[in-house]
Amino acid sequence: MPSPFTTLEGNCSLARLKKIRFWLVLGLTVLTLGAYFSFILLIAFAPHWLTLPLSTESRLTTGIVACLGLYWFCVAVTGFYTWYANRRIDPLLRNL
Repeated sequence: MPSPFTTLEGNCSLARLKKIRFWLVLGLTVLTLGAYFSFILLIAFAPHWLTLPLSTESRLTTGIVACLGLYWFCVAVTGFYTWYANRRIDPLLRNL
């Protein structure tokens, strides 16, 4: 009885699936790490910018807004990955 893994080795659909998933994950990882490292560099080299109030009467600072923006950016990246995987990657998996 042949192994199910040997039948998938030469499969062109599997190679396409692996390529799509690799580039998607790599791109989103670089994007997310870029956002995180930009925030860390902002903390390191411009900490005074993070303490500025949004307006003269506001107790909310630009640092809080930047941190919340980073959080929601990561939520959006995760949502995009889920949406893209459901639309493009899962149909390829079903065809294998």
